[in-house]
Parts: sequence; structure tokens; C-alpha cells
Amino acid sequence: MCDARHGCASHIFCLITIKRPPKRLLNIGKRVIYMKLLIRLSLIFMMLTSAVTSWAQVSFTVDAPALTALGQPFRVEFTVDKEPESGSIEAPSFEGFDILAGPSVSTGHSIQFINGKQTTSYSCTYTYVLMPTAAGKYTIGAASIKVDGKRYSTKPQPIEVIAEKSNTQQNRGSNNQNPESHIGKDDILLRLKVSETELYKGESLRASLVLYTRANIDDIENFSLPAFDGFWSQELSFDNTPSREEYNGRIYETYKLTELLLSPQQTGDIIIPSASLTARAQVILQDSRGANPFFGGRQIYHVSRDLKSTPVTIHVKEFPAGAPASFNGAIGSFRLSSKMPAKEIESNSADQIEITISGGGNLKFITAPKISLPESFEQYDTKVVDNIMVNATDTSGSITYTYPFVARSAGEFTIEPICFTFFNPTTGEYQTIATEPFTITVLDDGTATTTAKAERYVGYGSIMRQLDRDIRYIHLGKLPTKAASLFVLTPLYWLIVVVIVAIFIVAYVLLSKRIRDNRNIVARRMKRADKVAIQRLRAAERYMNEGNRHAFYEEMLRALWGYISDKFNIPVSNLTKERIREELYRRNVSAAIAEQFCEIISRSEEAQYSPTTDGEMNDAYSEAVDVMSKIEGAIKR
Repeated sequence: MCDARHGCASHIFCLITIKRPPKRLLNIGKRVIYMKLLIRLSLIFMMLTSAVTSWAQVSFTVDAPALTALGQPFRVEFTVDKEPESGSIEAPSFEGFDILAGPSVSTGHSIQFINGKQTTSYSCTYTYVLMPTAAGKYTIGAASIKVDGKRYSTKPQPIEVIAEKSNTQQNRGSNNQNPESHIGKDDILLRLKVSETELYKGESLRASLVLYTRANIDDIENFSLPAFDGFWSQELSFDNTPSREEYNGRIYETYKLTELLLSPQQTGDIIIPSASLTARAQVILQDSRGANPFFGGRQIYHVSRDLKSTPVTIHVKEFPAGAPASFNGAIGSFRLSSKMPAKEIESNSADQIEITISGGGNLKFITAPKISLPESFEQYDTKVVDNIMVNATDTSGSITYTYPFVARSAGEFTIEPICFTFFNPTTGEYQTIATEPFTITVLDDGTATTTAKAERYVGYGSIMRQLDRDIRYIHLGKLPTKAASLFVLTPLYWLIVVVIVAIFIVAYVLLSKRIRDNRNIVARRMKRADKVAIQRLRAAERYMNEGNRHAFYEEMLRALWGYISDKFNIPVSNLTKERIREELYRRNVSAAIAEQFCEIISRSEEAQYSPTTDGEMNDAYSEAVDVMSKIEGAIKR
């Protein structure tokens, strides 16, 4: 309560204090204000988004074939992705063509929800049907259309019209009810197209198997690729969108079936055999027995054609004479970069040299450049890291070689330039790239018992180095003649000579016997490689019959890896799939067989710990037996 004696001002202050709203009501008021502000910002954002969308660039495109035949109608389509103003389309004059129909207008709307986000699209297409009036090269001019008060135009479209050769080998009369006669001899073709027919060993070419057709192909069966013997092959990804192409004076729809990058591994003429397949074409004829209620009086027939591509001969040239000593078969265009060790290191410490070769060419087949280190440097195995990409024209990327070493002696040393030579097929010349000479200072780490000291001794005009204090060099002065006369030609002298000669003879005999035994062991092992592999495959077959999947694939891998290890006398620990391919190529085994062998290994490794069926195990077993037989036959030839 307020005391009136305190006066009017105090009374008013008390009333204000008593009537102040609670804190909870103030928080609610703030939330209401924040919500109103958030709603206003959202509305502004939506308006801006709508404005940006309306200002977005409109797409207005033309779709027409780049090649067509005289007397053959075709379609030209103009498509806009926003709703145009009515009647605003302005078509080109279509000079050189007669307009058979059009424009016919079609529109489309679509709504998609992806991850909770709605996207809408719109299209409006104007279609014209044209007929060429004469053969030649023409240009379909730009069409224009108005959208939201602004006019947009297409790009001019070049088009070539050719006069096709007549096909007198077939009768396409409308009264002919034989489906075979509606598919001419040259209406369906199979071609193996190569980018080069003459190149150097190791250079790459692109081979594409293409189906040419003037009929409606319904299916393809019995597809068989040729064996690319003498080539390293790599399958490429390709665009299988059909296109038009002129061949022998006629226009065909073309379908690319496969594309490979080939690299010849031998010189001379290499013949790529024929590929083959069976194409099934669809032929629609009028039903002579009357109208068919389902097909409007038409019958559908299927005509099969067995096709083979023409063999292709590739001429592989020898490298020109005068190759530098540092040339190791690299072909292409490359760059060399290096990362040298520190300029100063302590003795008995490790460091490394990194050499990176990058560019395009036969990167998969080049070997590490040779490096020459000082004699007191202890060098270890070279490490290789590659980043290679295979594209439609070549193999490109980089390979990094790391050379680890340990510097044992203190002093100043020079690392000679590291050279890499490659053959550039574009210029037809050998090119050598090299690093700069590098000077490295090795500091004494102060450990006299283990550190290699750089002490210099002069004798016979040469410089010798003492590597440890406990090693002393032979005295080079004159020996006392009296001591020699007392010992030489004495019975003890002759006894020592006889004993030394006897020890040498015994050691020689034992060493020769051991060498022969080792050769026999290696020869027997190589000779029995196929028999050992067969025994392991039989063990795998038993596991397959028992349904023991894990044991089956484990025995399969032992048979495959062990076969190559025994056959070529290479430890299993040193084997890789790339090493297997190289060893098989060097022994005239085809690239297809080598790839099949490595593919069986990959499938077996994947299937060892994944669920498989009995049929898959049986297929793997059969393929392994077959590919080993092929390898044996190729090596023995």
C-alpha cells in the first residue's frame, strides 16, 4: 500500500511499480515480435527468389540431324524451357528444303521431389518436317521466340544432304510379303574402326566396334570380340548414343558396341581378326489375310543377320636407330620433376630422392630411371607410386619413383643428373630430360666406432678411404728379403700351397655340384608347374563338391598364384597382377588370355568372403583349367 503522506509523485511511482507486467508476459511479447520479423524476412526472401528465377536465362535450342539423304524427310525441333508468348515464334526460311508439315506444338510439365526438395520443369517444342530439294551443304537459320517480353534466338544449324547410291540388290516392293527381301545385303554392317593403322611399338590406338544399320534392330546375339594378340588392351567408357554416318554413299544409324585402347607390344604387321555377332531386325508388313485387330492389319517379322567385321592390319614400326643408353622403351610426351634430399645430413642417416614422370604415353610400361649414388651411400629398393588414367586417346598421369638411401661416409658428394629418355612419335625424335647435379654434404655424427671417416690415403696414384678405425690397409713398403728366403721353398711352404690348392679344388667341386642341383631344382619346379597346379585344382574341385566355398576359393588362389610362381621361378611375394601380365606378354601369351587369368584371380579373391552359388564355383574352376591350358600351349609354341 502507498502512504499518502509521501506525496503525489511517490504515489504515482508506487502505482507504476505495482502494475509492471510479469517477466513471463514480456518474454511472450518478444517472441511475437521475433516471429513477425521472421515472417517478413521469409516473404522478402521468397520474393527475391521468385525475381531471380524470373530473371534466369531462358534456354531456346534447335535439334536437327547433321546428315540426311536426298528424298528422305526429317524433323527439326525448336525447344524453349519457359512458357513463350502466344504466336511469337519466328521460324527461319529453311532455304534448300520444302516444309512438309509444321509447326506442330507440344508442351510438357514435370514436378520432381528429390530429398524433400521440389523441382519443376517446363518445355514447349515446335516441330517442322522438311524435305531436302537438292544435295549439298546447307544451314538452318536461327529461329527466335519471345518470353516475358524478351526475344531469344537459336544458333544456326549446319546440315549436309547427300544423294545416296541406289541399292539394286533388294526389292522393296509393297506387295512383296517375304521379310528377308526387305533387309538388303548392305543394310546392316559391322565395322571395326581404328584411329591409326601405322604406329610405333608402345604407342596407343583407339579401336571401336560399330554397328551400321538402315533397319530397325530389335536384338543382338552371339556377340564375340576378336583376340587382340600382340596388343595390350584396355576397355574404355564410351557414349552409346546412336548417331548418323555416311558410308559407301549411304546413310546409316550407327551404334557403338565397345571401344578399347590398344598398345602394340611387338613390331611388324599385326592382324586384328574379325568380330562377329547376330543382329535381329524387325520388319513390319501388311497382313495379306486381312486386318489384324491388334496391329491394324500389319504383321511383325524378325530377320536375323550373321555379321562379321573385316580384319584390320596394323603396321607397327621399329624405333629409329641411335637411341640413347637411357632409353627404356618409353613413348609419348613426358615431363620430369624431382625432389632432392636436404643439402646437409648426418652420416648414417637416411634420406631419399623422388623422381616424378608425368605426361601421356605408355606410362604402364616404363621402368624406373637409373640413379648413380656415391659408393659410400647404401641404396635400398625403389618405391613406385602411380596415378595413371586411361582415356579415349591415350594413357596419361604420373609415376613417382622414390630412391631411399643411407649416407655412411662424411664428406661432400655430388649426385649426378638422373636422365630419362623417351621417343616422341609426333616429332619422330628421342628426347632426354634430366635433373640438375646436386651436391650434398654429409656431416660426421661423432660416433667413431660406427661412423665412416673420410680419411684419405694415397697409394699407387689413387685415393683410398678408411671406413672404420679397426680396418687397416696393407703396408706397401719393401718386405725383408731375409725372412722371405727363410720361408719360400721350404717344406712348410709347399705343404701350405698343396693344402690351399686341395681346399680350392674341393670347394670348386662342391660349389659346382650345388649350382647344378639348384638348377635342376628350378628346372624341375618349372617343368612340374602345371602338374602341381592340376593337383591343387583337384583339391579345389573336392571342396567344390563338398560345398566348402571358402576352402574352394582359397585352393583356387593357391593354384593360380603358385602356377605362375613355379612356371616363371618368381617368388609369390613378388607377384602382382601387373607383373603376371608382363611375364605372360614376354612369353608370347596373348593379352586376352593374360587378362582372363588375372580376372579369374580377382573374381576368386572377391568371392572368397562373399556368398556365391555352386554354378559360379563351377564356372571359375572350368575357366581356370581352360586358361592354364591356353598358357601352356602358347609358351610351348
